[in-house]
Amino acid sequence: MEQPHSETVSKISQSIKIVAVEPILIKPTTRGFAFLIVRIRTDQGIDGIGECHASGEARSLAIRDFVGSIAGELEGTNPLEIQAFLNQCSQQGSGWEWFAAVSAIEIAMWDILGQRAGLPIYTLLGGRVRERIPLYANHGVFGESKTVEERVERAVRTKQAGFDMFKWDPFGYYGIQGTPEVAQLDKAIKEVEAVREALGTDFNMAIDAHARFSPEGALMTIKALEPLNPFFFEEPTDPPDQPDLLKQIADSTAIPIATGERLSERRGTEKVLAHGGIQILQPETGNNGGILETCKVAALAEVHDVKLAPHNWCGPVLTRATAHVCTTIPNLLYMEYAGTAPEAAWEHDLIDPPLQIENGELIPSDLPGLGSKLNEDVLASRRLD
Repeated sequence: MEQPHSETVSKISQSIKIVAVEPILIKPTTRGFAFLIVRIRTDQGIDGIGECHASGEARSLAIRDFVGSIAGELEGTNPLEIQAFLNQCSQQGSGWEWFAAVSAIEIAMWDILGQRAGLPIYTLLGGRVRERIPLYANHGVFGESKTVEERVERAVRTKQAGFDMFKWDPFGYYGIQGTPEVAQLDKAIKEVEAVREALGTDFNMAIDAHARFSPEGALMTIKALEPLNPFFFEEPTDPPDQPDLLKQIADSTAIPIATGERLSERRGTEKVLAHGGIQILQPETGNNGGILETCKVAALAEVHDVKLAPHNWCGPVLTRATAHVCTTIPNLLYMEYAGTAPEAAWEHDLIDPPLQIENGELIPSDLPGLGSKLNEDVLASRRLD
């Protein structure tokens, strides 16, 4: 006699097939070339949506092309067989753009599975361990601002909105690359001093270097930053995920070192963690393979006593996906959030219902799947293709 559990599993998984995989480019406010959303349609009338981390026109278009190449193989297959899909993709391709395409599709598959089961994705991942997700605001809040004074003002707005952490890259405004000139670095440090003074000494203020420094430049910059007590220093060197360089930098300072957004494969993550050079790992759900892979990376980091602050720089669909992971993992520190600029207000309406953010925290949705659908009116107004 078949048990009730088996009957439930059978009902969820039976006879559902993918009929179309649609990549959609969305014009963002200020972040890169486009948000790239994927919508998977099924023969049961359940649509799933996902999003990848896309930046720059060439990358966005390359990712879209990869989605198109994968789509032909997915038609007629079961969208609930997520691990089998990931196994196949890991054998067919590699690299940042490839796994970004895989990630968007994988997230859409989880959305379908959750809707089919009538449960939020985080419940299918093992259930939530927190009811609110601590967010940190990043330089997305700067929007179209041009001056140090404007940037300081907008940083203060994040604190007033309830965020207790803020991160930005102060170096790009001064043309710093490699080993900075003393005058260049002095200007950037003065900007950090202005933000620190405005936010207060007890506020968590982090610095992102976007892998712009040589090892010598990173060491020089860290020494200048230490009196300002950054919460972490992100991607200090080029290349950003070279284990030996990260260990060298970490051993030179008490400032925690963070990295991880460009690690698209778990083997690279393991090498970085094994060297002991970082205290904070920043996996990107939108380019590392998706929700399941981010959970696996979180477990790997936990073994090494490393906290997670997942990277999250694109649109609200990807924010939803990353939030499901953050709801379940025990070693979460913060989740990044980029949609704080006044110019980005329309992004909240791209999904329905929109994200629920209160006092710098995201409240996970209890609706099935991702918890939101695309707002077709906003989609039509911002669509690029």
